[in-house]
Amino acid sequence: MKSIYLVVCALTMQLMFVGSAFAKENADSSQTVGLTASFQSSQVDILVPVWVSNNVSISPAFGLAWEEGSGADLHVGVVPRYYLVRKVVSPYVGLRVALLQTIPASGSGISSSTDWLAGFEFGAEYFFNRHLSFGVESQGNFTFSSPNSSRFGNPGKTNFNTAAAVFATVYF
Repeated sequence: MKSIYLVVCALTMQLMFVGSAFAKENADSSQTVGLTASFQSSQVDILVPVWVSNNVSISPAFGLAWEEGSGADLHVGVVPRYYLVRKVVSPYVGLRVALLQTIPASGSGISSSTDWLAGFEFGAEYFFNRHLSFGVESQGNFTFSSPNSSRFGNPGKTNFNTAAAVFATVYF
């Protein structure tokens, strides 16, 4: 057990050293597009951040969950972000708008439904170098359920919830 602890400490210190050796005071603004994996509870989405200026990115977002015999759950949205400052640690505020579509398998007995999500987010992205970052964010989301949706437990009505997500991005 002690040797595992030492290995974890050594790897952590190595990552900190490598990260600080590659990190600069200002984040490199030469990257224009990236690929993000975002994890939120059991939901995993893929975002494609596109930098439209030094402080603004717009990310199309996609998510898909498929279950044999039940059907699929499709998420399609957009996430614009405004970075308050572009440095190694770059805090941001943003919006999130998404369509959440349930696509049932034939004969599954599940109804098709379309729900909407609109929310705001605040987070920070840590740039290890110009090609790799890691981030965390907090969210406040309004969800608008279709009348035949059981996704949020409140069919045909509006909900508000808070959420948190972690993500990693590779920039090209």
